[in-house]
Amino acid sequence: MELMEFLYRVMEELADAGVPVVFKGAMVLNLVIRENNPSNVKRMTRDIDGDWTGDHPTMEEMEKALRDAVQKVDSSLSVQMSRKFGERKSAGFKIINEKEEKIASIDLSVRQNKFCRPYISYVNGISINGSSMSKMLSDKIYAISRESVCRRIKDVLDIYVMSFVTEINAEELCRIWEETGRNLGNFEAYITQQDELKEAYDKMKGIENKPDFFEVYHRVRDVVNFFRT
Repeated sequence: MELMEFLYRVMEELADAGVPVVFKGAMVLNLVIRENNPSNVKRMTRDIDGDWTGDHPTMEEMEKALRDAVQKVDSSLSVQMSRKFGERKSAGFKIINEKEEKIASIDLSVRQNKFCRPYISYVNGISINGSSMSKMLSDKIYAISRESVCRRIKDVLDIYVMSFVTEINAEELCRIWEETGRNLGNFEAYITQQDELKEAYDKMKGIENKPDFFEVYHRVRDVVNFFRT
């Protein structure tokens, strides 16, 4: 079984069990662009990302839910806690094999996410709950507005891909930032650290039809310009 198929099956099991997770990130984006991707770019991932929206979870509760889902897909695998959640810090888990080697990661922020919608997993046709495109775009634009943009080069590429398949609705994005209590940075690092961004981009692996950096940079800069003050 390919890794991506395995991860989608884990997501399906979590959804089927009613685990309160709103999925996001590359796994959801890949579902969106599976049938219609004008950019032709596809980013492989070894992670499941999501928001745990249930009230007051414990790490043990989350770990058990994830382990149950993983072992329904492959009984030889398990889940191990790697990072406790806290303020501005997601909970981290590793999917491991019998030799305790890491197969993939699961990162879960503990927060509400009302900006969500159903998506259909292509593996078994099961509906999973995922962030809306506008919410994912708002998260990624916020991430690259900060000084740490060079560590968020995956978000830059995702914004590039998303710009082909969704409208950049500035009013809606601003509403999401307001309702989630986020204040955009000034994008200064994105504008001034082009060489550093290119270096980070060139190191990225697992990208099908990887475009030229400058094509990505300037298309995303057009998006950034909507929100620069």
